[in-house]
Amino acid sequence: MIRKLAVVVTGLAVLLPSEQLIARDETLTGYETWLTPSPSLQLYIEELDDRKGLGRIFVPAMTSPGNEPFYAVFQEEELVGEKSMGASFFLTPGSYTVILGTGTLEQRIRREVEIRREETVILKPDWCALTIEVIDETRSYFKQDLQIFRVATLESYGILPFINPELGEQLQTLILPSGLYKVVKRGADFNTYVNFATVLLEPGTYTPYTIVIDSESGDFKGAGILTAAAQLRQRRNWSLFGAVHGHAILTSANDKSSKDIKTNLTILSQFENRLLFDRFPHYYLSNNLLELGALRQEGAKFIIDRDRLQLKNTYVYYLLDWLGGYGRFEVTTHLFPATIQFDPPRDVIFLDLEGREKRQELNDTEVESAPALFPFELKEGLGVNVTPLKTFIARLSLRTGFGFRQTYNRDVYQERKDLERIDTTRNITVTYIERVEDSFRRGLETSLISNLALLRNLIITTDLDVFFPFNEWNKPELDLENFISLGVTKNISIEHTLRIERTPADYDWTIQEQFVSIRFSYFLF
Repeated sequence: MIRKLAVVVTGLAVLLPSEQLIARDETLTGYETWLTPSPSLQLYIEELDDRKGLGRIFVPAMTSPGNEPFYAVFQEEELVGEKSMGASFFLTPGSYTVILGTGTLEQRIRREVEIRREETVILKPDWCALTIEVIDETRSYFKQDLQIFRVATLESYGILPFINPELGEQLQTLILPSGLYKVVKRGADFNTYVNFATVLLEPGTYTPYTIVIDSESGDFKGAGILTAAAQLRQRRNWSLFGAVHGHAILTSANDKSSKDIKTNLTILSQFENRLLFDRFPHYYLSNNLLELGALRQEGAKFIIDRDRLQLKNTYVYYLLDWLGGYGRFEVTTHLFPATIQFDPPRDVIFLDLEGREKRQELNDTEVESAPALFPFELKEGLGVNVTPLKTFIARLSLRTGFGFRQTYNRDVYQERKDLERIDTTRNITVTYIERVEDSFRRGLETSLISNLALLRNLIITTDLDVFFPFNEWNKPELDLENFISLGVTKNISIEHTLRIERTPADYDWTIQEQFVSIRFSYFLF
């Protein structure tokens, strides 16, 4: 017997056999961007039979149902229940309101649905799905929280806490109305002209967005859709991605004097490969990067000014959709000796680990500060990720594990600016460089991320990171940010940010910061 289904098309409920409905869905646009099958095929895969006397609502998922916010069903003002996206909700015949999406309850998407006996209503997916990855120029994940605004209304749709998939954390999917959105750093104003990105979301589509951050300054360097990364994320089982990047820059300028024109040549190359295995319950990611750059200034030889080799491996085993364990191993080093350049020449005094003079070099323009491969950095981690709470109004994610860091500094030196002096007898600067000792750190890492949408216009986001060193349990490192946004009216909102930072290695006190702002928005035309 062919099961009968009903689908909402342009506001009308149409009764179709399941085979016809699947074919009809496949002709609609936007599904090719999804990480999931078409809505009717999702329903078919769910394999739930009709229930006598009841109808059902089905709200399709565009990415992973576990990474999208729950949807809720109301009858008048009473909450009937909630389900994950991509799951059916059986109901007695009647009129209902479906609320889904990201933001405060007032900002979320509302759909009125009429349920009939033994019929299924597939909600037409005219909303949008968005994920945002934050990486640096080496494609390593960068810790930066974001805030997203809808340009048409100037409304904030909340905070996007930093997520690191290489620690087994799942990239969360935002479900939003279509339109133009502006993404800024957490706490930045909507009207900022720096460090922002915009993204246009088309109805019924999924957008895998990436923001690239300068690892030193923290500024935005680029934003958009990385096609290769999007394709890699959508493939299943084993996937391999490799690339070679390179560029050469020739500059000529007389910025030092009007007649002296200097010509410089810069060469930069990157060799990158990614290996991914993704089949529940296994997830393995190997991300490797070699970056080499050379600079030649007129009248001088080529020098290596960029040299980095990074090998990153992560394995995650998911026991359940909400519970998984991860292990990771990383290596960071370089291939060529590092040097310190001096212009004009200097006397250089080398100090050992105890600060005693080891040797000196007179009237030198260049000294080696580190041999090839050193510093040689190793990182290992082992832990679990848990999502103990996920409802229509709240989400709580916890990660805890053991972190290990080893840095081997054989014959590695760093400048001691505090000891620098002038030798008045020879009128020359004397620079001291001191041997750097090896570093070994072990500890327990714990992080908590929570999102609450309370009342109809209140969002509370909390991001907590704590590191307990094994040898100094009484001196934990703590980083806490709590953000509260209260929408007073459509044009007025009050925002409060609390930041607490404790780093015993740098400060002997706890740093606390609070910011309160009132945002006014008024449309002239």
